Amino acid sequence: MTAANGIKLAEEIKGEVRYSVPLSEHTSFRVGGPVDFLIFPADLEDLRKTLQWCRRQKIFYFILGNGSNLLVRDGGIRGVAISLARGFQGVAELERGEREGLLQAGAAEPLGRLVELCREKGLTGMEWAVGIPGTVGGALFMNAGAFRSEMKDTLESLQLMDGDGKVIETRREELHFSYRSLELKKGWVILGGKFRLKIGSSQAIRSKMEDFLKRRTAKQPLHLPSAGSVFKNPSRVSAGQLIEEVGLKGTRLREAQISEKHANFIVNLGKAKARDILTLAEWAKEKVYQEKGVKLEMEIQVMGEDE
Repeated sequence: MTAANGIKLAEEIKGEVRYSVPLSEHTSFRVGGPVDFLIFPADLEDLRKTLQWCRRQKIFYFILGNGSNLLVRDGGIRGVAISLARGFQGVAELERGEREGLLQAGAAEPLGRLVELCREKGLTGMEWAVGIPGTVGGALFMNAGAFRSEMKDTLESLQLMDGDGKVIETRREELHFSYRSLELKKGWVILGGKFRLKIGSSQAIRSKMEDFLKRRTAKQPLHLPSAGSVFKNPSRVSAGQLIEEVGLKGTRLREAQISEKHANFIVNLGKAKARDILTLAEWAKEKVYQEKGVKLEMEIQVMGEDE
C-alpha cells in the first residue's frame, strides 16, 4: 500500500493522514514496526468518511488508543490505525442529584484525567482506576479493572459508530461484558461512554486514590516500558504468582525481561524486539501449563506481522 492510496481521503477530511508510521512511537511497549496509515479524524464526519473509505478500499483498520495494552509485531501492520485523539476527548457533567451524578466522557479522554475529574466533582466509583494508563475507550473495550472493580460497574451507556457510520447509543444492559472483554460487532467504534457515579467526599475519594496508587506502585514496574498485565488472571490464583512459582520471574531474553517486580509484566529494558517479548510470553504459557496444568490467556492485544 502506498501513500497515493490515502491522498483522496486526506483531501476529504479535516483531520490528518500519515503514511508508514512506526508504532513503537505510539505504544507503551516502545516496540513494533510501521502501520501503513495513521489517521486522525477531527470529528464524527471525518470518522464516518474514514470508515467508509476503509471499507471501499477493503483495508483492515483498528482503533489505536494510548497503545498501553497493545504489542505490535516487528513487521508492523498492513492497514490503517485510527486515532481519536484529535476530536474525541472531553468530559461533561450531564446530571447531578443529591446522591448521584452522570458524566459523559469521550473515547480518547485519558482515563487518569477522568478519574481526577471525578475526585474534583466529588463523584465516587472510579478511584480504582487511578494510575491505569490508556484512554476511556480503550479501558471500555477491554473492560479494564483492578481491586475488584471494572469499567462496566459504573457505565450507564455506550456511544458507538457502526461500520456504516451510524451513531448508536446502547445501554449497559444490552452490552456483553466479561472479564477483560467487551463483545462488539466487527468494525464498530467506541465514541464515548456515560458513567453514573455516587456523590462522595472529595477528601475520602482522594484518600482511596492515594491508597490504590501506593499499592499499584509497590507491586508494578511502572518505571519501564510495558503493556501492563500480559495474561488474564485465572479464577483461583493470579497469573503472576503462577509464573513466579515455575521460576520464570526475572527471566531475560536480550532486551526483554519478565519483570523482577511482578511476574505478569514483561518489560522493555531498552531496545527490545516484539519477537523477544512474545517468546518470553510463550515460555511462561508453556511452563505454567506443564507444571501447573493451567492455560494462561493473553490479556494484551497482539497485532501485526513478523519481520
